Amino acid sequence: MRRGAWATRFGIYFAAIGSAFGLGSLWRFPYIVSANGGGAFVILYFFLMLILGVPLLIGELFIGKFTRRSLLAAQKQLVAQSQSDSMIESKTGSVGESQSNMRPFMRLMPVIAVLGLFCCVVILGYYSVVCGWVLFFLAKFLEAPFGKFPHHFMANNMAEIKASGSLQMTLAVAHIVLAGVIVAKGVEEGIERWVGLIMPVFVGILSVLVLKSLSMNSSIAALRYFMYPDFSKLTITSLGYAVGQLCFTLSIGFGPMITFGSYLRDDALVPETGFRVAVFDALTAVIAGLLIFPLVFSGASHAQGPELLFVTVPQFLMHIKGGGIFGIFFFLCLYLAALGATIAILETVVANVCENSRLTRGKASFFAVMVGVLAAVAPAFSSSVLSVIRIAGHSLFSLIDLTVVNGCVPVVALLLCWVVNHEVNEKAKRDEFFAMGSVSSQILYTHWRFLMKWVVPPLIMLALVLQAVAFFHR
Repeated sequence: MRRGAWATRFGIYFAAIGSAFGLGSLWRFPYIVSANGGGAFVILYFFLMLILGVPLLIGELFIGKFTRRSLLAAQKQLVAQSQSDSMIESKTGSVGESQSNMRPFMRLMPVIAVLGLFCCVVILGYYSVVCGWVLFFLAKFLEAPFGKFPHHFMANNMAEIKASGSLQMTLAVAHIVLAGVIVAKGVEEGIERWVGLIMPVFVGILSVLVLKSLSMNSSIAALRYFMYPDFSKLTITSLGYAVGQLCFTLSIGFGPMITFGSYLRDDALVPETGFRVAVFDALTAVIAGLLIFPLVFSGASHAQGPELLFVTVPQFLMHIKGGGIFGIFFFLCLYLAALGATIAILETVVANVCENSRLTRGKASFFAVMVGVLAAVAPAFSSSVLSVIRIAGHSLFSLIDLTVVNGCVPVVALLLCWVVNHEVNEKAKRDEFFAMGSVSSQILYTHWRFLMKWVVPPLIMLALVLQAVAFFHR
């Protein structure tokens, strides 16, 4: 099978922006910030972006570019290389103590790869259900006659869709199938072309919406909440939520960035790409706050959690001039972003299937769509027929968010960090930094290695421990 590649060096940026600009930033980030104290959490998040998100993102791109494979095939190649190196070292007697201690841990690589792909599939299903919510609200605004809302038009819409598991499932399936059709066309014809078309439209719509939001009287209070830190509002789980949000929105720990890295052109430098993708993601987080929090502080609703965006925004739009048109563009914008992110997740599954079977891209896409549909069943019905299932006070939907996004994904990211540190060719990593031609390349490389070895692993482990303590002491 011919290996896909980005036709231009901007392909990876378009795909990464689409992934970051999706529901991770516009839907999840605002309600996570709201649940963790506002500005203090924002500062924590951006600090972790620099010392944890960027190093991990560069590391996963390294795995992809170094192996030219997605997660499952990459682990096989790294294991084979590790075994080959061990045999050479044993014959020459040159194996060092640290290497002899590290090599046995390569047995974990298949487990890491399978767990990462499992997280990817679960996130695909969970994410598609939320994308179905977006489609639902877009349809509601399109139904409104000439932007005039009947009485209680938006009052119970969130309750309506959550009460109907079949409706949520239907919308999720429609969304996954659309993403599957685009992914089936391949990297150049499908992903790069479609995301390249979506992103300029998306940025234009979003710019108008942000200006409209910032013109509200509530914008000053919203900006104060979003940017002024009150560290007393941070909780024992705030670090875990920040790490989970970083992994989710940067697509770290479940395969997409390894897949995207494997498509990088030879002249595309991994550190430079990683830095730029992280900057784009940071900008999306800021834009999300500027867009959503003035609406929240307008007093349109007191909703919290995953429903924050889907209750607050529609209620606000009902009471402003041109709210119907504004609502159509807002949810169209949100859906285009969500579609771009879904394409990135689905491509990860398809690439792994193609590389580990004899299926064509079309058949692999069909298989991935079917798997995604199955993964959507539990979150789609979690608020209706499966609402009786609760663990430690969490519904199936919130449990997926807590255990997969805040738990399993950071665990995989931690294990992949170890792989990057010990199994990805050191000379190849150093050369990528030095090829940037900057006088500070050596400093950047030294700092990146230090963070990956001594900062990233302890931070992730601390976040996981604190979340476990909070979970079992509810």
